[in-house]
Amino acid sequence: MGNSLLINGSEAISVLDQLPILLAETSRLASLANSFWVGLQVAVGLGFVIFVHELGHFLAAKTFGVRCDKFYVGFDVPISLGPIKLPRTLGKFQWGETEYGIGIIPLGGYVKMLGQDDDPRNAEEEAAKIREGEDQDAPLDPRSYPAKPVWQRMIIISAGVVMNMIFAVILAGIAYQNGVPYRPTVAGAVYGGGPAWMADIQPGDQIIRVADMKQDFEHLRYDDFGMKIVMQGFETQDADIPFASIRDSQRIEKALKPTAEYSREKDIYRVGLLSQLTSEVAPVPMAEYGYLAQQGVDLRPGDVIDAVDGSPLKPDPRFDEVLGTSLTSRFKAKWEQPLSLTVSRKSEDAQDATRDTVEIEVPPVPVHTLGMGFAPGPVSAIRDGSLAAEAGFQLGDVIQQVNDQPVEDALQLPSMVARLAGQPVTVQVARANSDGVKENVELTFTNVAQAHFDAIAVNAGQLTLGGIGVAFDVLPVVQSVDDSVESVQPGDEVLQVQWILDDEQQKKLAKDFNEAMFEPLVIGDAINVASLFDVMQSMPDGVSYECVVRRDGKVLDPITLTTSRAEDWYWHERGIRLTPLMQVHRATSVTDAAGLGLWETSRRFTEVLNFLKLLVTGRIGAKGLGGPGRIAYAAASEANLGVSRLLLFLTLLSANLAILNFLPIPALDGGHMVFLTAEAIRGKPVSEALQ
Repeated sequence: MGNSLLINGSEAISVLDQLPILLAETSRLASLANSFWVGLQVAVGLGFVIFVHELGHFLAAKTFGVRCDKFYVGFDVPISLGPIKLPRTLGKFQWGETEYGIGIIPLGGYVKMLGQDDDPRNAEEEAAKIREGEDQDAPLDPRSYPAKPVWQRMIIISAGVVMNMIFAVILAGIAYQNGVPYRPTVAGAVYGGGPAWMADIQPGDQIIRVADMKQDFEHLRYDDFGMKIVMQGFETQDADIPFASIRDSQRIEKALKPTAEYSREKDIYRVGLLSQLTSEVAPVPMAEYGYLAQQGVDLRPGDVIDAVDGSPLKPDPRFDEVLGTSLTSRFKAKWEQPLSLTVSRKSEDAQDATRDTVEIEVPPVPVHTLGMGFAPGPVSAIRDGSLAAEAGFQLGDVIQQVNDQPVEDALQLPSMVARLAGQPVTVQVARANSDGVKENVELTFTNVAQAHFDAIAVNAGQLTLGGIGVAFDVLPVVQSVDDSVESVQPGDEVLQVQWILDDEQQKKLAKDFNEAMFEPLVIGDAINVASLFDVMQSMPDGVSYECVVRRDGKVLDPITLTTSRAEDWYWHERGIRLTPLMQVHRATSVTDAAGLGLWETSRRFTEVLNFLKLLVTGRIGAKGLGGPGRIAYAAASEANLGVSRLLLFLTLLSANLAILNFLPIPALDGGHMVFLTAEAIRGKPVSEALQ
């Protein structure tokens, strides 16, 4: 029988044949186990924040001799699903005079003190329970909450918030003592023509200060940088935001102006800065429907790319790792050529800690085309101090020719210039003179560096002539048509595109794309031709799409077309996915951890206050608010990065809870404090009707 199995007396499939299935099942089980573990951490963490808050109330109440009947995390309310009645609690027990438990609804918690109820309409009923006689003027039970002096009740009410802030500092301190993994704010790429591009942020630059930060901070997190930009963008609108960065050990101070153009609804401010990567291949090395996967390129998760065409990649001394941009710049320099990658790979023997060296051939990736060439739009941005500025480019110029070669498709302009790297380049542009008449102007570059391509934004994308420092738009006007396209003519204006995907294709693409990309895409300010072209490079081969065009002022019926691979035009990205650059911020001592914990809590507290200020003043919409579902999702995302990141998220959540729960809203601690303050001033409680 060899290595075969017997099932019910008959010969089964070979164990070796079953191995891929067994490995897949093992992977699924490991994924489920990890999801369960992350979910458990999140549940415990969120429950702990609520527990700490209620513990503050509980301990203060006990200190002043108030009887506590219940102490619950979650709410123990009756729930019925038709004839099925769910239990009110997930567990409870009585200890002394207090019932402790976990409620069925995990959206908060409460301490039930004798004579106290969050609903003022129940105040009279509660008061009747604690009077020592039937007379309405009878004295209250001395152990009841209403019987205590106002100052004691104020302490009881505020103790939850105080406890949250104390534990926020403790949690953050523990996180930093353990070490917090984070993405440093090191530039990986910038969107062509965007604010970061205009500010001349280069790959490898490390941003150490931004906006209102008081001092440089080498551990500035990429996510925090993004949040600073968002908040500052809403607060100052069109104002420049100062920042400081380090490049080649030199400190640089500049400013950039955030834009809402990269948000489809124009409701989030960004600067077009992408985070840095490493040369390690990601858990999913490439799209399963991508060109490299189809060509059988054998890159595996955890592979580390050490050299390109025999030339080693040098680690960055700041991080002792090879930056992803060192690798991708090699890819872009030889975007039309096959590459040989030298890869360090884990041994297939799990017990062997050594790594094998493998040579992998990676072909160039032919561009996906729509079968149409588009007209170049006006120059939209010129980087200060760039070759474009020196050559005399002006905003509004329209590129007509490159080295006497007419531009038949604006989408190919970056490749046209990249092929001329190291050679003199003459660009002819159409420019309006003082009378508004278009005239041709020649601009010459003599020192164009190696081929370079800037990233294209998913929304409001612009193309650039790499290394020259000029960005331009692409008009949705068809300028040329492939022989395979019969229903579209030069001069047609593309108004809308919608991908035609079967269920399997959409399921695969859903991992990489927002669902909005599967809806009809109106070509305009948000999704323009450049953005559409960039997105199209990630589509499977042979995908059809419906195209709506306008011809001679008339909108035609939708035309069904199919994407294809170009024969002599290659994409500058190979489609290899890399892991993000991660660092660990670890406290050097217990004192340092305590200081970092206090700093983290103070910073998060300030962020929540600033957000509320923007919300109240109408500068930011309620879209940024999140309920229990979003909180749980965010907590799970942080937990996936380790316990320390979850602890920092709980610090943020504690600051949230402290501030929001102390807002002057009835039923919240802040609402109670308002009424207690009024009682202290008036010398008697506020009427139940007013409450």
